Amino acid sequence: MMKYPQLFRSLPLILTGLVVSAMSPSSSEARIGERREEIERRLTGSGGIIYRNDETEQARRKGMPYMQYMELLGSSADVRIYFKTADGRRPTTSELESKRMNTGWDLHVVYVNGKSVAEVYKRSQAMSEYELNQLIAMQGGGSGWKKLGKGAAEESAFGYEMESGDGSVRAKKLGGDSILFVDAKVDSALAEMNTNDLLEKAPLSVNGF
Repeated sequence: MMKYPQLFRSLPLILTGLVVSAMSPSSSEARIGERREEIERRLTGSGGIIYRNDETEQARRKGMPYMQYMELLGSSADVRIYFKTADGRRPTTSELESKRMNTGWDLHVVYVNGKSVAEVYKRSQAMSEYELNQLIAMQGGGSGWKKLGKGAAEESAFGYEMESGDGSVRAKKLGGDSILFVDAKVDSALAEMNTNDLLEKAPLSVNGF
């Protein structure tokens, strides 16, 4: 068991406090900070479906940036992956079980204690500028966004290019078809925890050279 400085000794406990104090949705457009029931109610109401096939879900998770931090997030963390067609129709069983993504959207949500702390929206093709702008507006919760210049970002586990006007949510494009949103406090906590982990592993890793 790795030992960390007292402040970051128990990340799950820290995240519990962060999720409670993090942005609570101030309007129907907010996403990060919502409870799973609220997200799933809205998605299923618009034809969205949760992936339930283990093989398909594993294929969808491959290469996702949140995977490297799941162990640090602790036992209260859970990932749900949803699929929504682009035209709003209910997807077929074959679409949900296919290893290849079908036309529409995959939404990956990382929950901690039942609240969303990170979300990845992935389009089956390149997102249009209008789709991207609408996603950014939805996550802003009415506070607007600011784009950061090089070197302006604070310590971050995922890296980010934009943050909401109130500083509570960070965003990063993942190529032309995906965008990541993450709770700013959770992002910073993961970054520091990961640094401490690497510092502790370094002496053992190079021992004997």
